[in-house]
Amino acid sequence: MAFTKAKIVMAGLAVTAVCIVAPQQLKAQVPEAQMDGVMGQSIEDETVYESKPDLDTLIEKNAPVFGNGTSLKKASSYSSAFLNASFTTAGDYTSATYYHKADYADDELVNGIDVSYWQADAALKKKYSKDKTKWTQTGLDWESIHGAGIDFAFVRVASRDTKDGSIYRDNCADSHIQGAVSNDINVGLYFFSQALNETEAREEAQYVLDMIDQYGWNVSMPIIMDREAGANKRLTAGKLSKTKETAVCQAFADTITAAGYRAGVYASYAWIKNYINTDALYDCSLWVARYNNTTTSNTKSGTPYADTAYDYEFWQYSSKGEVDGYTGVLDVNFWYKDTSEQITGLKASDGTSGIVNLSWDSVSAEDVDGYQVWRSDSDQGKYTLLKSTNDCSYTDTTAEGGKVYQYKVRCYWTIGGNAYYGTFSSPVSVITSLEKVAGIATQTRTETSLGLSWEETQGAVGYQIYQYSAASSQYEMAADVGDGSTSYTISGLTGANEYKFKIRAYEKNNDHVLLGQFSDVYSDVTLPGQVDLTNVSATGTSSVKLTWQTVDGITGYMIYRLDTADGKYKQVATVKSAQTLFYTDQKLAAGKTYKYKVCAYKTYKDKNYKGAYSTEKQVKIKKTEKPAKVKTIKLSTKDAAVTVQWSKVSGATGYQVYRLNTKTGKYTKIAAVKGTSYRNTKLKKGATYRYKVRAYKTVNKKNYYGAFSNTTAIKVK
Repeated sequence: MAFTKAKIVMAGLAVTAVCIVAPQQLKAQVPEAQMDGVMGQSIEDETVYESKPDLDTLIEKNAPVFGNGTSLKKASSYSSAFLNASFTTAGDYTSATYYHKADYADDELVNGIDVSYWQADAALKKKYSKDKTKWTQTGLDWESIHGAGIDFAFVRVASRDTKDGSIYRDNCADSHIQGAVSNDINVGLYFFSQALNETEAREEAQYVLDMIDQYGWNVSMPIIMDREAGANKRLTAGKLSKTKETAVCQAFADTITAAGYRAGVYASYAWIKNYINTDALYDCSLWVARYNNTTTSNTKSGTPYADTAYDYEFWQYSSKGEVDGYTGVLDVNFWYKDTSEQITGLKASDGTSGIVNLSWDSVSAEDVDGYQVWRSDSDQGKYTLLKSTNDCSYTDTTAEGGKVYQYKVRCYWTIGGNAYYGTFSSPVSVITSLEKVAGIATQTRTETSLGLSWEETQGAVGYQIYQYSAASSQYEMAADVGDGSTSYTISGLTGANEYKFKIRAYEKNNDHVLLGQFSDVYSDVTLPGQVDLTNVSATGTSSVKLTWQTVDGITGYMIYRLDTADGKYKQVATVKSAQTLFYTDQKLAAGKTYKYKVCAYKTYKDKNYKGAYSTEKQVKIKKTEKPAKVKTIKLSTKDAAVTVQWSKVSGATGYQVYRLNTKTGKYTKIAAVKGTSYRNTKLKKGATYRYKVRAYKTVNKKNYYGAFSNTTAIKVK
C-alpha cells in the first residue's frame, strides 16, 4: 500500500495563531519479561519518551481555513530546517503523525509488520504456556491483516538467545509464512542473532537457508540478522568492537547473498550508531528500530537527520500497532521502496527480418519481479503493454510489416499483490517490412521430398525457405525462390522423418534486400521407406508366417492379403511396433494359395502415412495327408493276455489300439503307442476279445488319424 505524502510548508506564511508544542512521540514501554514481539525487546533507549499532544492535530485545530477549505499549518517547536527536510504521513495503526526523511519522498512507502511465535494462536499459548515448541499455529487472521493495508511481513525463524548460545527454531514460522504468502503478503525472514564472530554469523545464515529448503518458503524480501542485547545478554557480554560487529554482520549478509537472497541487518538507532560501521557494509540493507514519530533527534535545532546519515530501507517505528486481524499489538514498520530504477541500454534490431529483438541492461535492484515491454506503432500512436518477462531481452514476433514501432521498457515489483513500477527507459524506434508468410501447406509427399506451397505476400519478389537442422540446433537456408513462385519442393530428405520449416518473403530496394517476417513454424513428415518382405511360408495347414526387414523412423506395419473374390488387396492386420518384424496369418484353408504384401506406416498428427508396398509374395498351404490304413493285425494269447501286432505305417507319429466293449457294443481306445505292438493284460481266460488299430500323425500339436484296420478276434488262454 503506498501512502499519500505531503510536505509541511512553513516559510512566507502569516502567523495568526501560535501553538508551540513538542513533537508527539509514542510511549512504548517494555514489559518486565518480554515484549509481545521478539524484535525490540532490548532497545529501551528507543522506546521510552515523554508523552505529548499530537502536534499536527493542534496545528490544524488553531490554523485559519482558506477559501479552498485548506487549513494553514502554523508554527511549532519543530525547526523549519527539519520540516523542510521531511514529509509526513498519518499513522494507519497508531495515533501519531510520522515525519520521514525527504530523501525518501519519491519512494513508495509500504506498510509491514514483524512477527514471531509470540503471535501464535492464543489457545495454544494458553494451553502450552511453558512449552513454546508447541506454539505452532499463527494467531493472525492474515486475510484481515492484508485487508488492513499490511503488504509485507518479516517472520522470525530462529534464535540464538540462549544461555549456552545454542540455536532453536521458531516453530510458528511456517504457519505465519503460509498464511502471509497465501494472502499476497510479501515475506522476509529474520534470525534473532547473538553471534560473536563470523563463524557463528555464517552458521546462523545457513540455518535460515536450510529451513527455506526444508519448507520451500517463498521468500521475496531480505533475510535479516537481528542484532540486539537479548534476554541472556550474550551479545553485549561479548563486547565486540565496532569493526568486529560490522564484520559479523557482513559475514551473515555474504552467506545469504551467495544463496541468491537479499540480506539485511536490524538494530536500534543507538546500536547502529555505536556498533556498526554502515559505510563498510555492502549488499546489506539496514532496518532501523526507533520508536518515535521520526528517525532523527534533530527536530528543533541542528542539521536534521545528521544523526541518521546512513541509508536505511526499513523503519520499525512502533511496537504498539493496532491492526485488524490481531487482538494484540504488533511491531509495525515502514518500507521505503525505491522504485526510481530506470532501464538503460535498450536496443532493438532493425526489424527488417520481421522479428524485433529487444535487449536491455539489468537494473541494480535485486528484488525486481520482472520487466514490462511496451510498444507503440505508427497506426495507433499510443503505447500498449506487449509482454511481461523475467529476462533482460524479448523477441517481438507480432510486429506487422511496413510500420514504425517504438518500444520502451520498465521494471516492476509485486508487493502485497499490487504492482509497483520503475521509470520507463528511453524509447527506441524500429521500421519493419513485409508481412510474414502464411498459409503453408504440403502439396506433394514422397520418401525423400516434401512439396510446399504458401500464400502470396504482397510486394514480395521472392521467398527464403529455412529448414531446421538438428546438427546445429537452428534453422538454415534450404532454398531461395527468387522468381516470385509460391511453391517449392524440398528434396534430399529421409523417409518417415519430421521436418520443420520457416519461410519469409523479401523485397529489393535498389540493391538492398529487405526481409519480411518469418512464418510460423510449419512441420510435416515424409513417407516411410519401402518394406523388404523377405519370406512368406506356411507354418501348418492353416497359417502363414511373414517376415521382413526393419524400416527406420516408422510407427508400425500394415499387412495386406489378396482377396481372390474381387482381385483386390485388403488389410488383414496392423503391427503396432516398429521393432516387430513378423506376423502370422491364421485360420487359413489348407491346399489354398495366398498372396501378401506389406507396407510401413508413420503416425503423425493423428494421421497415418503409408510407405510403398513391398513386392508381392505368395505361398500355398499343403493339405494334410492322413496316415495310411493299418493293413493287418496279428493277435496272440498267453497267460491271460493278448499281444496285438501290426505292420508299420510310413509317416505315422503313433498308433491307437481299440477293443470291443461287449456290454455297449462299441469299440473303446485302450492304448496309444509309438511302436507296432501292444500287450493287453489281465484278461479273462476263455473269453473272446476283438481288436482294431489305426495310425495317427501329429502336425502343429494337432492329430490327424488314418483308417482303422480290420477287426480281429481271439480267445484268451
